[in-house]
Formats: sequence, structure tokens, C-alpha cells
Amino acid sequence: MFGYVTAYKPELKIKEYEVYKGVYCTLCKELGKEYGFLSRFILSYDGAFYVMYKLGLAKDNISISKSQCSFNPCKKCMKITCESDIYKVSAAVTVILAYFKLKDNIRDSRGVKKILSYFLYPYFAHINKKAKKKYPDIFNSVEKGMAQQFELEKDNASPDKAAHPTAQILSELFYYGECGEQAELSKQFGYQLGRTVYFLDAFDDYEKDKENSTFNPFLNSSDFIKEAKISVNLSAGALAEIYKKQQFNNFSPIIENVIYDGINYQLERISNKYGGGDNE
Repeated sequence: MFGYVTAYKPELKIKEYEVYKGVYCTLCKELGKEYGFLSRFILSYDGAFYVMYKLGLAKDNISISKSQCSFNPCKKCMKITCESDIYKVSAAVTVILAYFKLKDNIRDSRGVKKILSYFLYPYFAHINKKAKKKYPDIFNSVEKGMAQQFELEKDNASPDKAAHPTAQILSELFYYGECGEQAELSKQFGYQLGRTVYFLDAFDDYEKDKENSTFNPFLNSSDFIKEAKISVNLSAGALAEIYKKQQFNNFSPIIENVIYDGINYQLERISNKYGGGDNE
């Protein structure tokens, strides 16, 4: 997901923002506990959203307490715990996705970024090995999707085809552990979220990919801004429709904010970078 699945903070109430940060901070502590202190540097709000989505659908008892920040002992933060192992799952997902992102950087990047990626690889391979051992099904799903992604990029696939592997990965991640009538909706939710994230990422990286002659699904478009915005809006619209069919017990205002305001903010931010004006 890599930074695109985030809330639009100005539209969150103070209490909602504190809960949002609380889930983030609790996941940070879980990452450190499971994979060591350095793993906390790969944490993102994407992982916090995954936790909130899963807990939102579940009927777990959620406990809220005060805690201390691991990076700044003088700073207080909220600790939001639950009965399930979702924080462990999200920590493993964060590690596995970061590992494959690093491998992708080694393949596609140049210069200092490529050298730095090679330097970091042994550490990422080490913590990925631990995550793979704990959650082999998750690792296999991501590995399979990334292999498909690589093949499609070699074939210079169309935007819809190129988005499928990422969408499939998130589909399986959101489906993971679900059962009953909500399971199929979670799979669909993950799929449309994956498409949305893929198109946002491709739109954001357009100039860099064009300069470096690396694959981007919008490079052959006569109007890449228009095509990218349409692709994002269609996927985000489908995502919102699936969300409306689901029953959330917790965190629904924050989840709604991410789906409606957060994604729209990301699209406008990227559009403005290219002089694309307001999101339509």
C-alpha cells in the first residue's frame, strides 16, 4: 500500500485522530516486539488502516489505555489492544510487503537508491524470513502476485491488466482470516483498494518512470493525467460501494475518512504536481 491509504487529518475529529494514532503506535510496538527495533522504521499508516478494517468488522473487545512512545519516553500515546492476533498479522504483512518493495527497488532503481537497497537487503531478508515462517500463506500470496506483476510489466501490459496482481494481493490480504458473509465482501474490498493504490502509485511515479525508462502503465497514454484520474476514480468509486455493504462495529468514521477524503486528497495532491487541476 506504501503510503497512499491514509486518513485526511483535517476532517477527523480530535478523538478520532487520537484513536488513529493509537492504532499506529500499538502496531509500532508490535513490530518492534516481533521483528526488532529497526523494523519500526518501515511502519506506515497503511498497516494501521489494515488493523482498523479488520477490527472494525470483528466483534472483539477493544481496550484503550495510555502508554509511552517507544521513540520518545517523555511522549504519551494511546495503546489500543484486542483479543485477536491482528496486530501480529499486520506486522507480518508490513515486513513482507517492505521486503518485496526493496527487491523491486533493487531491480528498477539506479544510483544511490540502488546501492542503499543492496545495503539494506540482508536485514530485510532476515526479518522477512521470520514473517514467512509465521505466516507462509501471506508470504506465498505476495510472492505469487509480485511474480505476476514482473511478467506483466515485461509485456508492457495495459493499466487494467497491470493493476491486477496488486489488486489480487490486497484481495487475499483483506480476505485473510475472514469467514461468513463478510468474507467475500472483504475480498472485493481489498481488490478495489489494490487497484486504487496501484493507479495512484503509477500516477505519482509517472515522471520518474519516464525519465528512467522503466515501466509505467500510463506511459503510452495520450493524456496520462486524464487516464490516471479516471482509473483512480472508477476504482475508488467501486471501493466505496463495497464499503457501504459492510457492517462495521468499530472505527467506521476513520475508515470512511480514508476511503472518501484520504484517497481524494492523494489524487488531488498528485494531480496538482502535474498541473492537472481539481479532481473531477
